Amino acid sequence: MDFILVDFKQIRLRCIEITQPANPIRMKKSFKTSVALGLGLTVVATGAFALACPEKCTPKTTRAAVVASAVPSTDIECTAKAGFLMEANSGKILFAKDEHKRLPIASMVKITTLAVIYDAIQSGQIAMDTKVMVSKEASSMGGSQAFLDFDSEYTVEDLIKSIIIASANDSCVAMAELIAGSESEFVNRMNALAQKLELENTNYVNCTGLPAANSYSSAHDVARVYQYLMQSPFYGYKSGDTAINLTWMYDLTHPSGRVTGLTNTNRHARFFNGCIGGKTGFTSEAGHCVTVASERGNIKPIAVIIGATDSTARFAESGNMMSHVFASYENKLIVDKTQSLGTIRVKGATQDKIDVFAKQSIYDLVKKGQPDAITVNIELDKTARAPFKRDHAVGKIIVTQDGNVTREIDIVTNQDIKSMNYGDSVKKVTRNFKL
Repeated sequence: MDFILVDFKQIRLRCIEITQPANPIRMKKSFKTSVALGLGLTVVATGAFALACPEKCTPKTTRAAVVASAVPSTDIECTAKAGFLMEANSGKILFAKDEHKRLPIASMVKITTLAVIYDAIQSGQIAMDTKVMVSKEASSMGGSQAFLDFDSEYTVEDLIKSIIIASANDSCVAMAELIAGSESEFVNRMNALAQKLELENTNYVNCTGLPAANSYSSAHDVARVYQYLMQSPFYGYKSGDTAINLTWMYDLTHPSGRVTGLTNTNRHARFFNGCIGGKTGFTSEAGHCVTVASERGNIKPIAVIIGATDSTARFAESGNMMSHVFASYENKLIVDKTQSLGTIRVKGATQDKIDVFAKQSIYDLVKKGQPDAITVNIELDKTARAPFKRDHAVGKIIVTQDGNVTREIDIVTNQDIKSMNYGDSVKKVTRNFKL
């Protein structure tokens, strides 16, 4: 089934192709207006309700690998060893300097530490109020720390605060031991996440970023991990009225009653308009590093600096990167995850059909005033068999640009579906029986 996408602002056509096995899904007539992909866009289904998709609209799609869609900028200066700028919603790369070079990244390793912690919370293994007993090894960590009391209990929330705000090494190790039993086993989980994200130039040796042999990452890989971190429901978690990411100063009260004042190492949290979080790092080997994200409207740049000569340079250059994105680009909503993509049949359940949705909204980042330049193809199963959970994948949305796949987004269900029992089967047969 093909779709014509009509942009009445630009008076032009673009095709969305739905690829299916034989016997394509019969779409409901109401679907022709339920999928409005972007402002001023209307999708009209083929068949009785639509025009046929012109053959020239169907792209030759390269499926060998998913590659980032690059819109390089020459207006950005980066004096650091490596730099990278991407927009998180669209996934587009806007600037890159030695982005795949393997380098020490100091405490930016903690971005992955936090990602593994958030995954453990989301899976139900731990909770924000879980008590953490601090071991002698954790309390004796050097470098940046929260000065945790040995053999004392803190909450997971307290330790996350100290990691984000003060880059606390002792808190990282305490959390690693809670989740995985040991720091080394926790590091295995970090490397497993790197493999899952297909990070080819990353290897973790510890959860802190303290200097260690064979510990490295790249500007590109750091940005990808941060993009993953931002997708967690616990990113931007609020403690009181303020998101932890943006808390500037915090007094950590220890079980003994002692108080340690913590100040955010990320200056952008206080001074950059729209900052939504970030992570700094410094060792003499790595130099001054920062990863930072910000948001204005539906634009979310992520800037990475590795190996700046001083702290002023890392904040100035990362801030200039993000400002450049807001000044020069706009994000066009192509697929809205809140809008149904139609229905598919369900087998083995009391209900016959279910709505399906994009797991994530799809944006196209373009220079202001320019038309979008991507093609969206949909591969959708014609049926799903019960039982299955919410977010069960039933197809993919494939975004291409210049013949290359730039993104693949799952098409998912939005509710749990149970299998019919015997009584349900009898009721369904009775309901559908016709004399």
